[in-house]
Amino acid sequence: MKPIYSIVIALFLAWIEPVQAFQQTNADTLTVEVLGTGADARFVPALIQVAPGDLVRFVVIEGMHTVTAYHPDNRRPVRIPESVSAFDSGMLKEGDIWFLQITKEGIYDYFCLPHERLGHVGRIVAGKEWKTAEYDNSLIPKAAAQTYNSLP
Repeated sequence: MKPIYSIVIALFLAWIEPVQAFQQTNADTLTVEVLGTGADARFVPALIQVAPGDLVRFVVIEGMHTVTAYHPDNRRPVRIPESVSAFDSGMLKEGDIWFLQITKEGIYDYFCLPHERLGHVGRIVAGKEWKTAEYDNSLIPKAAAQTYNSLP
């Protein structure tokens, strides 16, 4: 009888381990609304915290916007983790949805290309610890820096 118990236990463990692994790596999807048509352009919320693997869903409620990483590939200073590729949604219009998967811990600063000079920026903090960004705000438009300075 002992060999049967061993087989049953082995089968149970083989079944439960993948289930636990799936539950531990199951990504969340968080939503950021993109609003405004001019000086009132904004990401809501402008600051979110995620875990690596999570998806951020950007939903354009009104206007035309982009979700663009601060990165030299986008002709801006780098304000995302160094080993992460630049991202840019391209122009999005009302009703469009764009997804960004966060792959690495760190701070991801992004902006809306048409409205950056008006302070239309956002920040994603990826990881368990809430960290303060150590980016040089003198390299971005003044209104964008003011928005980042107003974030907790």
